[in-house]
Order: sequence, then C-alpha cells, then structure tokens
Amino acid sequence: MTRNLRTKLWAVPLAALLLCVCSQVSRAAGVSGAIFTTVVDGTIVNANTQYTSKCDVYLDGGPGRNAPAGAAGLPAGDYYFQVTDPNGQTLLSTDAVQNRSFHVNANGVIDAYTGTGGPPHPTGIDQSHAAAGAITIRMANSTCPTDYLDSPNNGGVYKVWVTPVGSFVGYPALVDNPCSGVCSHGFVHSQTKTDNFKIRPTTATFCLTIIKQLVDLNTGAISPGFNWPVQITDSAGVINNYFTNTTDGSVTTCGLVAGTYTASESLLPGFNNVGLQVNGAVLPAQPLYAFFWNTGAPGPFVVLFQNQG
Repeated sequence: MTRNLRTKLWAVPLAALLLCVCSQVSRAAGVSGAIFTTVVDGTIVNANTQYTSKCDVYLDGGPGRNAPAGAAGLPAGDYYFQVTDPNGQTLLSTDAVQNRSFHVNANGVIDAYTGTGGPPHPTGIDQSHAAAGAITIRMANSTCPTDYLDSPNNGGVYKVWVTPVGSFVGYPALVDNPCSGVCSHGFVHSQTKTDNFKIRPTTATFCLTIIKQLVDLNTGAISPGFNWPVQITDSAGVINNYFTNTTDGSVTTCGLVAGTYTASESLLPGFNNVGLQVNGAVLPAQPLYAFFWNTGAPGPFVVLFQNQG
C-alpha cells in the first residue's frame, strides 16, 4: 500500500468523526444573549441609515438595545460569524470560517478577535461597555470592499450570523460548508443569533416595534414596561432577544425582509398577559403573535403586549 493511499484511508474516518462530533454538539441548548450591528466605536446600534459602505459595519454583542447592565450577554466562549443575503441562501463572506472568529468574556461581551488563516478583521473599542473589555469587529476583513460580497438583495440588505464554535457543523478551514434544512453554511439555526442590516437602502423592508405595557390590578391605570425582555423569531427559526427602552417601553428593529416572524414577550414571575394589540387592532390576549410580511404590506408593524401582576 502506498503512502498516499494510506493517507487517504486515514483521512476519511477522521473527517467523518469531526462531522459527527460537530453534529452532536449542534443539538445542545440554544444560545442566549444578543448580537447587533454598530459603528466602529459601538455608540450607534443598528445604524442602517448611516452605513454607506460595507466597511462601515461592525459586529457587537451582549448588553445593548436598551438592556440593563449585565443583561443580554452572550455565554462566555469562542464563536464564528458569517455574512449572507437576508434569507441565508447565499454566503457573502469570502474568507475561511476560522478567520471569522472571536471570544466572549465572562461579562458577556466580545473582548477579542481570534481569527487566523486570512486577512484580519479590524476592531474598535465599544465605548458603551469599555469597562467590561468590549470591542467591535468589522464584518469585512482588511480587503474591504472586496470582502464581503455585495448582497443580491436589491434593497442592500444583509444578515450577520453568530454561532458557538462547538455548534458549528463542518470544517472551519473552508470558506463555505453547505448544509440544508435547519442549517445554513454550517450555522445551525437553533444555535445561532442573527441581525439584519442595510447598506444604502433602496427598496422596501419594514420595521417591527414591540411595546410593553403594565396594567394596574386595582385601578386599571396603564404604564410603560421598562427593560422587559422580548423576542423576535425570523423565518429561519432564529430567536433574537431584545429589551424595551426606558422612554416608552418599546423596542424597534428595522431592515427586516419579507417572511414569517413571531413577536413574543417573556412573562416575569407574578405577571400574566392580559392584552394584545397589533397595529392598533385589539386581539385575544396572548404573549406572542406570528405574522407574514411581504412587500406592499403595511409598515411599520407594531405589536403591543399588556401585562398585569
């Protein structure tokens, strides 16, 4: 038996073992916390109207989007990220998966870019959480604007994905790891956080606003629900976590494309859902609302939850 043949025979079971291990890990519990796009210093969240170039968009994670200190933190560990079209069908990142990696510290924030094997991704200091060691990572590597590719979406919409290294399915030395069903390019939907963003928007997308109100048990008086956790589930089944603000108890996310979405609220101990309104229409009370949005449908979309406790 020649040396080359022996090498090939050993390589097959090793590759199968690696895929098997990754597949087992991918069935673990979902990822908590949140990610979002920002500018280099992390001071503007989801700055869709200000991204004039792919080189302007940075990745951030953990506290943000009106979250109180320590909330929405990603679990500590190592992660991969990728950029795709808004439906996740077309991979737009051009470097190997292992070059698109970062570390999250015990504070739940990104604190290090750890990519290897390709042009580095520039980083910045997250001014909002600098004391926690937070940084931002540019989603395009140093070859920008060559990396990442332009979105085929006419509205200039992109999607960023983040998944724990242990949940990735495939070989990180490759650029793309095709998979199907509940997986996109090696990123298992249930083990992933995503965020849509726009660069020079030109066609219709929509914004989804979730409002939380508290109804007094004795008087019926209504007050805003500040810093309450809510979730948005997209067409791929990816769940993203947000917190209502401290102004009017709402949170808004934009750049959403046609598809099925579910807006839901987390009920804190002692509270019950007593009201649901969608675009002003009163519906039977429940803590979630699923809908399909398409171009030409009303927008923005507003879902209001009322709680009593």
